[in-house]
Amino acid sequence: METQNRSKPTESNRTPGQEGLLIITVCADEELSSRLQRFVAVGEVAQIHAELQHYLSEESDSILIDRLKDKRPDVCIVDLDRDREKGIRTAENIRGMLTETAVFAASSDSQPDFILQAMRAGCTEYLVKPVSRDQLLEALARASGRKKDVHQEILNGQILAFFGAKGGAGVTSLAITLGTLLAQHHQRQTLLIDLHPELGDAALYLRQDRYQYSFYDLSENTHRLDSSLLKGFVIHHPSGLDILPAPESIEPTRHASGETVKRTLEFLRQSYQFILLDCPTGLTDVNLAALEEADQLYMVATPEVPAFRNVARFGDYLGRINFKVDRFRVIINRHSKSDAINDAQIEKTLRRQVFWKVPNQYREVVKVVNTGSPIDLSSKSEFMRSMMAWADLLAGKSHPGKIEKEKEKEKEKKEGKGFLGRWGR
Repeated sequence: METQNRSKPTESNRTPGQEGLLIITVCADEELSSRLQRFVAVGEVAQIHAELQHYLSEESDSILIDRLKDKRPDVCIVDLDRDREKGIRTAENIRGMLTETAVFAASSDSQPDFILQAMRAGCTEYLVKPVSRDQLLEALARASGRKKDVHQEILNGQILAFFGAKGGAGVTSLAITLGTLLAQHHQRQTLLIDLHPELGDAALYLRQDRYQYSFYDLSENTHRLDSSLLKGFVIHHPSGLDILPAPESIEPTRHASGETVKRTLEFLRQSYQFILLDCPTGLTDVNLAALEEADQLYMVATPEVPAFRNVARFGDYLGRINFKVDRFRVIINRHSKSDAINDAQIEKTLRRQVFWKVPNQYREVVKVVNTGSPIDLSSKSEFMRSMMAWADLLAGKSHPGKIEKEKEKEKEKKEGKGFLGRWGR
């Protein structure tokens, strides 16, 4: 293996206070190498530390990769034109082993499919030959910015899992509304994840129906997760809410192991203050992993006997797996004071308090679904007041009506009775 060092500076001999990026190139042709040397010399924005003359795709390259780890380059620029397949494997190897190193691809071919292939291999930039000075310096500036981001405070976001006691409980609508309020009204960094393996509607509800990647695509790349990769996967809604949608195709069904889901959620905690999970019904591996990671589990039920029966069943199951009771919270959606089953009966049946009641204003919610716009924050509806109070509580703000809510609950409990046979005891 032949390695050339056309420029001699190393990390150990940087001058005090020098912030230039350390660059290593792989299979750079003569013209690209000459341009890079010339451009980085201006302003001392970077240093070309070494120029490798073949791709890192053989087992014998492990020694060289160990040396690269010792040098800890900030940027590796891989020229794909000599052999695209080997170049892509090289980018994948470098990205997998040097997690803090930005990998740039360089090529004279700018076909969209080729660019996408490089991005999937872990490249954060795609330099089109002949590389211009502005193109290179802008890419290096972004790499420098990402490097600084690593030293910023890491968040420890709350994960809120929304489950439906049965189909049609309104889980997606509640998760979207709450997420939008947290992002727009409280300026919290908020992510909504649609965990449905197929037929998920979260992105469609917000008219964000043109996308390439889903949560499952992201979870398949846990070996190279970083903030740069994440930005290419999420959808950014005008409200400030970020979205990881469900797969667009309905077949084949996407699958992710529980361990993969947990690793992905652990990573996402570092980037968001709130992560809302729109979970499908059932106890799949994905849902069980979501339960393990969730700080709060919201079981959403409509005021009907089958839904309450399922909540009771779910609660019994959680008790058997030693799920912390204080994380399990019952939400009554489409609630009305005129419902045949009052709150006291519900709580006696479920043997736990109802955490939140969302008023039944179906027309307003359907309007949001059909228009694709979050509910107007100035809305004076009971539904909106309830959702804003819920968001206030999560954001650490006091919410109006809390005392009245508790008084009403105590009054209803005085006449409460069970109504589901053995579930009501």
